[in-house]
Amino acid sequence: MPIKYPEGPPPAGEDLPEELRLKPGEGINLVAFSQEETLDFGGPVGKCTGVYYGISFQLPKWGFQVFKVDEGIFVSPVFRDYYNLTIAQKGDLEARIKEGLRSISTAISDLELVTHDLRKYKEFMDYFKEIEEGKREKKPEKIKKGDQTLKSIFIDQVDVHTGEGIALKLIASRWPTIIADFMQLTDEDIEPKKIKEKLKVSEAEGVVLATKNKLYQEWRDKLFRPTVEERYRSLFGSVEARKTSVREYKENLKPTIVRFKLITDALSKPLGPGDARKSFFRPDAQAYSIDSMTLWAWKPIVPSEKYKVTRELPLDKIHASKVGFRKNEIFLLHKEFDKPEGKWDEMVAALPQEPSIDKVVRRIISRIEGEHSVKISASDIFNARKILVDQFKVSYKGTKEGQVWFFSPYYALIEIPLIRVVMRMPGGAEIEGLSVKNLKGMTQTQNIIIARCIELIARDREMHNYVNQLLGEYGMAGKRVEELVKAEYPEIYLKEDEQKKWEQEKKKLEKWKKVPITIKDVIKKIRVGIGKIFKTLGWELVFLRAEGPYEFAFYDRISKFYLAETGAYFRAVKDFLKAQFGVPGVELKYI
Repeated sequence: MPIKYPEGPPPAGEDLPEELRLKPGEGINLVAFSQEETLDFGGPVGKCTGVYYGISFQLPKWGFQVFKVDEGIFVSPVFRDYYNLTIAQKGDLEARIKEGLRSISTAISDLELVTHDLRKYKEFMDYFKEIEEGKREKKPEKIKKGDQTLKSIFIDQVDVHTGEGIALKLIASRWPTIIADFMQLTDEDIEPKKIKEKLKVSEAEGVVLATKNKLYQEWRDKLFRPTVEERYRSLFGSVEARKTSVREYKENLKPTIVRFKLITDALSKPLGPGDARKSFFRPDAQAYSIDSMTLWAWKPIVPSEKYKVTRELPLDKIHASKVGFRKNEIFLLHKEFDKPEGKWDEMVAALPQEPSIDKVVRRIISRIEGEHSVKISASDIFNARKILVDQFKVSYKGTKEGQVWFFSPYYALIEIPLIRVVMRMPGGAEIEGLSVKNLKGMTQTQNIIIARCIELIARDREMHNYVNQLLGEYGMAGKRVEELVKAEYPEIYLKEDEQKKWEQEKKKLEKWKKVPITIKDVIKKIRVGIGKIFKTLGWELVFLRAEGPYEFAFYDRISKFYLAETGAYFRAVKDFLKAQFGVPGVELKYI
């Protein structure tokens, strides 16, 4: 469900909690009494569905941006055909998800086994690599280091099986230093006499060492190394193939999870007070289905005022700080937008009212995060603004079908909550009904619309997180598993230089989160305080109490000009719905 948005300016919203009130000048979120109405229609099966798509296609032609923000479905078990189809579809999706998760788990287990073998052979490859690098760089100590490790493997895993009285480990009682002597030999040490003189050992031990050195070199160069190279190549290919299969399993499963999640049972949502008792439907005795969806449609409005020129200008570029982005958010946006070919210049397209990310938007963001269990990032806020910026750009260029958007910070928002009911009568006849509870025409300011854009992004993020949490790529906090383990154990998962950089960035972000108090804020507090004193004395000087840049004169301007503009669009949508069902006396006027 969408969150509850602040209402105001006063007298609207005065009965709401403090965090749900808009003070004079902070913004506008109003529904006039004449712009809220419940509609209820009926007709043959398919009629209501056609009207739903009709209004969805018509609104963009009138210049509205349209978004579906909520949906749900409920099917009575008595409606056997539809119920079985719906339950079968959901059950099939659930079974496919479970099977897909099992396949992913099996693929990961196979990947871990092959990766374990690859790691072992990678160690061997590293020893040979060290020897080859030592030869190219002419560093005997590097050759010796890699060669001694291979000799240890030869003694422990190969030579020990040559038999009692022959293996180096088993004849160490006769020559206690024979293993240490063997480790000092180079590839040139194959003559017993030279070994005897070099190591000052007996001739018999020299013969044994020479023989062992020849066997070791033959094993290393002709048996072990070719096997390691071939095995490593094979395992490396297997690991890459299994990584690809795991990734493909996950990507193929994501659409299935989304389809399953979108079949939302209407009864899983919280009901309003007394809704269950007031409903006349009997799911245990009547064959019916209910599906619901809520549409948001908005466009800028400009009150028709004499001598006032409408502003129709392209979007200028301004610095991100003037938009309302904080230092820590600009820092994070740099990390996203900086490219090898150049850094982001910190300039963004301006909307009609700046700063567009004001304290009202910030207040609503905290409610969105709590409702949808997501963390709104600087990138999300940027993309929310971009929804409006892009629409203004397209409208200005004249490349969009429909009406041109006025460059105004005031909007008409039409909320259309649709409930479609299909009922089968005992005699077999089917009817379809469409209820609109309640159709609303809202007058809102730019900051409220931006907050709604942020909520749309949050809902998408919530779905994205759900899918990735189910696939084990994200944790419950909505962050990648890699980020969570790095944050928990930075000493282990980050290199020393990365750890220092991470600590520095963390300190910067914490420092920049604090918003400095400016002289403008102090002056505003003094002005608002004086306005409240005048109010207590019975002098209603609203301009002294205005706490933001938006219109604050409720009776003089908002009710007379702004609500009237929204009312025209509200009536157009209402008449369109009525005309589609043939309501007598309704004349459809296209705006």
